[in-house]
Amino acid sequence: MNIARDPKTMAKSLRADLTSHGYDLTHSQCLEIVAHQLGYDDWNTASAKSGRSQKLQLPEDWFVAGSAPHDYHAGIDPNRRDNAATIYAKRDGRQIVGFATLMQSFDASAYLGNRVRLSADISCADTDGFATIWMRVDGVDRGGIRFDNTLSRDRNGPLSGTQGWTQRVIDLDVPEDAEKIAFGFMLEGKGQCWCRGFQIDVVDNAVPVTSDKPAQLQSPSNLDFAPKEQSA
Repeated sequence: MNIARDPKTMAKSLRADLTSHGYDLTHSQCLEIVAHQLGYDDWNTASAKSGRSQKLQLPEDWFVAGSAPHDYHAGIDPNRRDNAATIYAKRDGRQIVGFATLMQSFDASAYLGNRVRLSADISCADTDGFATIWMRVDGVDRGGIRFDNTLSRDRNGPLSGTQGWTQRVIDLDVPEDAEKIAFGFMLEGKGQCWCRGFQIDVVDNAVPVTSDKPAQLQSPSNLDFAPKEQSA
């Protein structure tokens, strides 16, 4: 059986079926019924979000990655005028296990030996997982020598549910042996997120780094699994 996915087509079919059974509803009333059937509060919300099924245009120099990019759409949001990019989960009945990120990677040469700040505004709607920005510094022979995605924070961490524009900041060191810096924003789970205003700046070394990942060990350590000493 083919089921029409377009809400307007569904509303027309519903009205025709109801008319054949002696019920006289307007097209607007049928649109509201269809919106409720699709899980929206009203037709205006359904209309705005149903238009997201179109293929999004990727911003120049950005690409989509992640553990489950096939479960998401990502790119420039054509419904906004604030130069925001978006990621949202596909509604095709599949359970989403994983995340998608809209990201880019660039040469770290200009930032070697500096502490670098990534900042951006992020918002989300109906997210049952999380949305966040992230940054990673990769070495010549190894990736992820510095990394932060805000997930381990007690404050100013990832967003979930529905939240308006919120700034998030990441501060990481770029060691002298770094090769690339990668960054972006990501969504895990259902819903949608938006991001805008990415900025990368060099900050003073007095600014604390935000990552809880320790620097690379210079030699083997704690081979007998001694517990971490508790601070007084």
